[in-house]
Amino acid sequence: MARPTHPVAARLLALAAVLLLACLPRAQAADDSACHRLSMEVFCSTSLPVVLVGDAFEATATVKNTGDMSLNNVVLAMRGNAGLQQVGQGGLVVRIERLAPGQTQTLKAQFSSAQVGRVSVDASAREDRGWAAAGCFCSVDVKGLPALQTEMVELDMQRQPGGMFSVGDTFLYELTVSDDGGTALTPDLQVVWTLPPELEFVSGAGSRGETVTGSGQRAESSAFVLAPGQSVRLEVQVRVKAVPERNLTQARAAVISASSGAELANESESTTLRAR
Repeated sequence: MARPTHPVAARLLALAAVLLLACLPRAQAADDSACHRLSMEVFCSTSLPVVLVGDAFEATATVKNTGDMSLNNVVLAMRGNAGLQQVGQGGLVVRIERLAPGQTQTLKAQFSSAQVGRVSVDASAREDRGWAAAGCFCSVDVKGLPALQTEMVELDMQRQPGGMFSVGDTFLYELTVSDDGGTALTPDLQVVWTLPPELEFVSGAGSRGETVTGSGQRAESSAFVLAPGQSVRLEVQVRVKAVPERNLTQARAAVISASSGAELANESESTTLRAR
């Protein structure tokens, strides 16, 4: 005949059973609720901060996966706002099949503006599931064409007008650049001289402290700005090396945009050279 179990003993046996079950290995269910950080950043930049009307500039859009999981089928796109038009036939949209964590992808395109003012390029990226998206824009200041007037003359070393020089002589080309009727400061300007093979560059200077450097048959000034109605005088000293076949030679000075290199005005001067 079984002996009745003491109540205290029964509770101890029940507790031991619970502890035993807790210590037994259990199959761990797959964690289907794990969360990942899916995110991206988009950056936009331009090749020039200031351009002239009609000048082309390049915009670059960059997307970066800043999360901890790959992004699939990311669409990176660029769009110019009102007044901007694309230059060339390159695409403005690229699809990225897989963008790993920390990885970047870029898209480049050229634009130009037919209007003056501040213009912007929008850059955006989006993952096809909509779990990550980002965007930004970059801007360029578009300046109007300055009303420039140029004049270039020959001077001897006593700064007297002269039009005929001999082999071994040195003389000056003096160029005056004026803002004739502009309504605002010009963009940064620069002058580039191209000399014929019979002449070589010696030195140069500007009336407001501009520098002129060069060698051989080319010289260029430092950048300068003109206010409405303002002028600057630039000169290059050259040496006569030889006599051309018909004794007449020509030097050329071009005023260009210092940022884009676009030519805004030019002046040429013919000079007669002779043997001693």
